[in-house]
Amino acid sequence: MHEDWLERWQVGRTGWHEESGNRNLKKHWRASGRRVLVPLCGKTPDLLWLEAQGNDVVGVELSEIAVLGFFEDNQLEYEKKNGALMEYRALTRRITLCCGDFFEFRSEPFDAHYDRGALVALTSELRARYAKHTSTLLTDEAEQLVVTVDYDQSVCDGPPFSLSDREITGYWPRLQQVASVDDTKNAPPKFLEAGLTRMHEVVWCTS
Repeated sequence: MHEDWLERWQVGRTGWHEESGNRNLKKHWRASGRRVLVPLCGKTPDLLWLEAQGNDVVGVELSEIAVLGFFEDNQLEYEKKNGALMEYRALTRRITLCCGDFFEFRSEPFDAHYDRGALVALTSELRARYAKHTSTLLTDEAEQLVVTVDYDQSVCDGPPFSLSDREITGYWPRLQQVASVDDTKNAPPKFLEAGLTRMHEVVWCTS
């Protein structure tokens, strides 16, 4: 998993990256004044949007290429701090990116969590471990927004992987589905080439 993820960034095979950010985040996020955890964040502009809503944002990303790309793309100066994971802290925005293995990340509890691309990137064996570790980093009443995908996985396998409602609520019982948006036109080319005709982006928020 680690090697594949790093290789994708090295060769620029990052089809999941959304240059303009995620539309469903902007429509359904309501938390402000929070400390937001964004696992497997890549270099998403969603980090900037979350910070602009009045939040302190901490992203965790394995690839240093992605981390440095975020600061370069957005012309942000930063300072580095050594730790279990290398910290890159923006000087003019309340954004910190921690570079390394998410499962080794430790922190004081966060009171908000955003996931658009982390959970769906993981195999079934890793998803439960990921969800459990994420939960240890959140307060009991943390706001969450999780974006998943729903499609017929018998046509083509992920990533991104299709997740059932039961699996999602099994990880985080407080989550409720608030939207299911047709996203077939943005499906990975390999999905469309395999004959996939339907893919939805599903949005989950804490009740």
